[in-house]
Formats: sequence, C-alpha cells, structure tokens
Amino acid sequence: MAENSITKSFKFRIFPSKTQSQKLEQTLFLCRELYNAALAERKQAYQLNRISLNYYDQANQLSEIKSTNPEYKDVHSQVCQDVLKRLEKSFQSFFRRVKAGQKAGFPRFKGKNRFDSFCYTQSGFNLSENRLTLSKIGKVKVKLSREMNGKVKQCRIKQECGKWFVIFTVQTSVEPLEKTGKHIGIDVGIENFANLSDGTQIDNWKYYEQSQKKLRIAQRSVSRKKKGSHSRRKAVLKLRKIHQKIKNQRADFQHELSTHLVKEFDLIAIEKLNILGMSKGIFSKQIHDVSWSSFFQMIRYKAENAGRELKQVSPNFTSQTCLCGHREKKTLSQRWHNCLECGLSIHRDILSAKIILKLGEGHSLESLKWAVAPCFDSESPSITVWV
Repeated sequence: MAENSITKSFKFRIFPSKTQSQKLEQTLFLCRELYNAALAERKQAYQLNRISLNYYDQANQLSEIKSTNPEYKDVHSQVCQDVLKRLEKSFQSFFRRVKAGQKAGFPRFKGKNRFDSFCYTQSGFNLSENRLTLSKIGKVKVKLSREMNGKVKQCRIKQECGKWFVIFTVQTSVEPLEKTGKHIGIDVGIENFANLSDGTQIDNWKYYEQSQKKLRIAQRSVSRKKKGSHSRRKAVLKLRKIHQKIKNQRADFQHELSTHLVKEFDLIAIEKLNILGMSKGIFSKQIHDVSWSSFFQMIRYKAENAGRELKQVSPNFTSQTCLCGHREKKTLSQRWHNCLECGLSIHRDILSAKIILKLGEGHSLESLKWAVAPCFDSESPSITVWV
C-alpha cells in the first residue's frame, strides 16, 4: 500500500531546572511584550498615518530592537519572528471575518494568562534521547511517553497550570489500515455517551459533573481572596488544575474510543448535529460535558489518516423511525421503542444508531423495508472504556 505523508503533533512533559524555568518564564514575558508592542505599533500607524504594517515591516526591525533592548538577545531569533507571525495571522483572520460579514473581533493585547507559549519554527532546538536542547535555555529533560517517527518540523514550548510541555510538529507517513468489512452507526447522547448500531452502549462518565464538589470549593476559595494578591493567584492555579484534569480525562476517554472505532470499522456513520444550537438549551451543561464536537473531530482525522470512510447524515426522524419504515413520534422520556407495525422492541438510541448506519450506507428513510433484526433487551452488550 502507498504511504501518505501527514503532519502530526506530539505533546510531552518537560522538566526544566529552577534556572531553566526562570529562563522560560523570561522568554514568555519578552515574547508577550513584543507581541503587544507590535500590535500597538500597527494600531498607531493606521490611526495617525493610515499606514497598514505587515509582518515584513516589523520583522525588519528585530535587529534594531535587540540593539536597543539587550534582554532580547537572550531570545532566539526565530522565536521572535514567530511572535510577529502570530500577530500577522490574527490580523489576517480579523480581515477575513470582516470581509465575510461576521463578528470581526479586533486583535487584543495579551495579558499574562493569555500568552502561554513560544515556538522554534525551524532551528534552535535538538532532541537527543530524553534531552531537549533549546537555544538560550539549555538541555531540558523530556518524558517521551510514546514513539515519535518522522521529521520534526518545529518545536513549541507551552506552560499549562504551572507545568511545562513541548509540542513537536512532525512530518510523518501513515499506511492505511487493512479492511475489516465492518460498518457501524453511532448515536451520541447524554444518558449514554454513545450507542452503536451493533447494540453496544458506552457509558457517559460525566467528568465535569463528578467534579462539581471540588470545583465549588475551589471557586469559593478564589472569590474570598483579594484581587491581585499572591493567595488569590494560588487559588486560581488550583482551580485551573481541576479544570485541566477534567479536560485531560475527557480527551483520554475520547481518544481511546475513537481509536477503537477507526481500527474496527471501515465505514463510520454519525449524525450532522447542530451542537452549537443544542448547547444553548436546557441541557447545555450536559452537552458541554460530553463534548461531541471534539469526539467527532477525533474520528474525522483518524479515519482520514487510516483510510476509513466517515459519513455524516441528517438527524431528522432518526429516533422516530422504525427499521420497518413506520414512523412514530416519541417524547424524550420514552427510552424504549415498541413498534406497533412489526413488533420490534429495542432501546430507542440503539435503533437510532441502526437508522444512522443505513443512511450512511446510502439508503433513505422512505425506503426502509428491511427485515427486522432480533429484539434487544436490557442485557444488550456494552463496553466500558476505563480512564
């Protein structure tokens, strides 16, 4: 089979020494100052002289900046260039939204909590076994938790909740997986995270809901502290760590499940949901907790890299139509489907997954005349993904 070249990101934890941490913090500070100064220059140039500056206009000033501000000599040249490229991308996105008639959102100045990374785009870094050499920083210990094959294109250093991480962008090749001949339909929900057309029901772990008590305590602690105080910063960091853990738990669960589905099935059918609209209703907190968008995105790029087929179908009437074609309206409280026409008795969400699969295979709701599958009872097969 022919190999395809793709770009992947690999994220690893790094363990800088105390001196190196101070250098990393100083680099972040200087990058943020450069970003804000470049943004201020662009605004003033247009307001005073109606001149629109671009990346090249400002990149040509970097040598002068380093001569007048010696502290920038401790920042690698490509790191400074990347800061200006980030600002350029912000303006390009701003003008694109203006042209499209969308809510524009002019680029903003970055506070300390809104600028948490810097990037070596082509050089200035080197990875050897478990040591990452960073220009102007030194050799930093890195925990390579998984194998990384391919050519490293760039290296981004990021701070999250007081911890440091490195994100490598790697040009690598992938080989499509062997065909399995199996297809699956997926109906996502809140009662269960996902229901599959083969009768499998995957538990909804409700990570955010399970952490409500810890979040309440941490949020109350933040609200009691004086703004700007050291104790408030510590309380905010503790709160952020809880949210970060919830995010990591959810991502780990979804990665494990999406990888399993892509390995097992040649065709995966899902609903094309208006998740943004659904998240504004009475179940907004529950829908944000399950995070269907990130799950669908994982399936999408993994299926594309593995040579699998992903089909999105309309969600209209998928929960109200039987396999025999009979349509009957149900309320949300009706969790079991009992067809008056063919006698099929099955969980409504598993039935929806079966309908989604048929639509993904190219059938239509009007042509549902298939033989009815055996009934499923409360002992339906299920899998649990532990995290």
